[in-house]
Order: sequence, then structure tokens, then C-alpha cells
Amino acid sequence: MKDKSDDSRNFTVGDVLKAMSKPHYPEYILRSVEQVGNWMRECLVSSDRSEEDFRADYDKLYGQLEWMKDHVDFLGEDEEERAGLASEAVVISLDVGIQEEAVRMAIDHAAIFNPGRCRRIWMISDSWVPGEVFRYGRHIKALEERGVSFRFILVTPGGWTEIPLFDDGRSRRNLGFNDYAKGLSSGDHDQDLNNRFD
Repeated sequence: MKDKSDDSRNFTVGDVLKAMSKPHYPEYILRSVEQVGNWMRECLVSSDRSEEDFRADYDKLYGQLEWMKDHVDFLGEDEEERAGLASEAVVISLDVGIQEEAVRMAIDHAAIFNPGRCRRIWMISDSWVPGEVFRYGRHIKALEERGVSFRFILVTPGGWTEIPLFDDGRSRRNLGFNDYAKGLSSGDHDQDLNNRFD
């Protein structure tokens, strides 16, 4: 029988701190963010990039994301489909004009339609309008006090990043941009900054 202490891997304090500084993203979030980014690139390629001719096929995207319902409550255009009552929910907001509605939908889901069961809300969006999000800051903080985590992912055709909504003093994480081609990079920038002061 092998003793656990016989493991030949050595970890430094820096390795442990670096691992702790990187946020964990479930596989379904990584996959959905990549699908949204791919969809954005397809939209840009299929149009001649003039605003009048730009067409976004939202139905196609929502169809491609149907698989998410096996993992989370997928909150989208069909209000009747909230009934999954999973411990996590995802809201897709791909129009700056409806971001407030998307935030409200997320809050309502956690507070009214799935109270006590919903533990984490993921908001995946193509835009960041602080006023629309912070208008509901008290609501989001109240949900966090009940144990509901609210995570905001900003997606672009080239990559994505998580935007921390509030500085609660626990996270020193800077915004790391995750390039689709290079994979996760969050936390690496923090480690580089920390090394400058060592």
C-alpha cells in the first residue's frame, strides 16, 4: 500500500496561490461561452459589417444552446421553460437594450421562482452596462447573503472575461481575457503582478 506522502509531486506556495487565484468554471459554462463567441464570429462573417445589413440569428443560437438544459435552468425567451429548478441558472443577454431585463430575470428566478434551490446565476452577455447591473446591486447583494452567487461573463468574438460585480475584499483577481485559441488565462496576470513585489 502506497502512503499518500510518497507522491513525488512537489508544490510550492506560489503554485498553490496561483491555483487558488484562478476561478473555476464548469465545463458547461466554458462550452456555452465558446459557442456564443463562435456564433458572434459567424454573424460578423455573414454580414458585410455595415450596421444596416447586420443580421443576428438568435433562434439559431438558442437552438445550439438547448443542451444546457441538461445542466442548468436556461433562462431565455421562453418563460415557461424555467421549471427545471436546478441549482444553477444561465441567462443569455445579447442585446444592450435588454440587459436590465436579463438581470431582473436572473434575480426573479433566484428569489421568486427557485428560492432556496438556486445557488449560482451565470449571466453571459455581449455588453457591459454598469448602470443596468448596479441598479439591482442591493438585490444581488441580498441574494449573495442567502448563498446565491451572481457571475457576469462578458463575451466578444475574440474571447471572454468575467467581470467581478463587487469588491468584497476576498478576491484580488484582475480581469483576465480568455482568448478562445489560448484557453483560460485568468489569474496569470495577477501572478505576474504579485511576482514584481516579491
